[in-house]
Amino acid sequence: MTDTETALQPALSRWVLAIYGLGTIVGAGIYVVIGKVAGEAGALAPLAFLAAAIAAAITGLSYAELSARVPESGGSAAFIARGFDRRWLTGIAGWGLIATGLVSAATITTGFVGYVGVFLSVPRPLAIGLAAALLTAVAAIGVRQAAWFMIATTALQVAGLIMVIVYLGGELVHFPAAFSAALSSEPALPLAASVLSGAVLSFYAFIGFEDLATLSEEAKDSRRAIPFAIVASLTGASVLYLLIAAIAVSAMPPEALAVSGAPLSDILARHGGPAEIIAVIGLLTILNGALAQIVMAARVVHDLGSRRGSAPAWLARIHPRTTTPLAATVLGGAIVAVLAMAFPTEQLAAGTSLLMLLIFTAACAALLAIKARREPVPQGVRTYPAIIPALGCMICLTLALARLLT
Repeated sequence: MTDTETALQPALSRWVLAIYGLGTIVGAGIYVVIGKVAGEAGALAPLAFLAAAIAAAITGLSYAELSARVPESGGSAAFIARGFDRRWLTGIAGWGLIATGLVSAATITTGFVGYVGVFLSVPRPLAIGLAAALLTAVAAIGVRQAAWFMIATTALQVAGLIMVIVYLGGELVHFPAAFSAALSSEPALPLAASVLSGAVLSFYAFIGFEDLATLSEEAKDSRRAIPFAIVASLTGASVLYLLIAAIAVSAMPPEALAVSGAPLSDILARHGGPAEIIAVIGLLTILNGALAQIVMAARVVHDLGSRRGSAPAWLARIHPRTTTPLAATVLGGAIVAVLAMAFPTEQLAAGTSLLMLLIFTAACAALLAIKARREPVPQGVRTYPAIIPALGCMICLTLALARLLT
């Protein structure tokens, strides 16, 4: 294939990327997974989110440096290729990353069904099929159009979360008592296990920063823009997560949150709030998280096919009109629909978290290998001490093991 058939075009600024990342992270975590995390960790759900936020921040700093050193659409696969130079390992990482993106998009799409149910009784397969078709169409049209869709829906979802905070912020007075009661309800070991289990699930809600790394070739001044977007989006998401998680477990019993298909809408309905408005926002903002995962998976397929020889070349081909990997995008959308119809939310989220934690561990190890070889640092790249990727390896591996054990 010619360079024109395989080259992605830079079109995204640092602020567009930061908002894109925030939308990717926040949509899934708050509007879908918050109820499932409460089911695992109970009133200690904010603690689970805090543990996941710390893990994500440390891993995110490693990704910020890696994305500046290796600004390629393969994201983690490209980082692992640079760190270890093993084609088989790169192929495993790349296809694992594609799998996490598609499974993650399926997870979020199942949440869409829950919010649709607030208004209409729509058969699950029909709702999932329509959502997957819409997302695939937006992702295929072009990355600039997908980014503007993300910006619009991110503005809505942040407005929705602010509405929840303003309307139910007074419920936080009940949080200290609920938190203390939860701490004293079980022995320390089972309690720690439930928080770790919740942290693994909630870590899933932070993985949007990996999506940003796969947009490196479509970013203007990628060596500065992508690291900025990773740090900014993780910071904003962490603040929102902790606030909303504390409000959620203060305003509604964790057991009720765990079985809710539309947790934020149900919380507001319970307190006489504008539940329908949040449900509408939930419908739209859930879609942007799934959209970002489909976009990401298609970029990794493009990288594997155009550079690594680990994917069919026809999947890497860039459509001349849309400048997107069209075949990879359409195939990804179809797989998302099948997964969302076949598996429940908690199984999909847990599987995504586990796969992603293993990939993050390998990526952090790759940065350690790059640093150990003392590779030259390109101009304008901000570096971090080796302790950052070392901690990233340990934290991600610990969370992965905790998921397997619990």
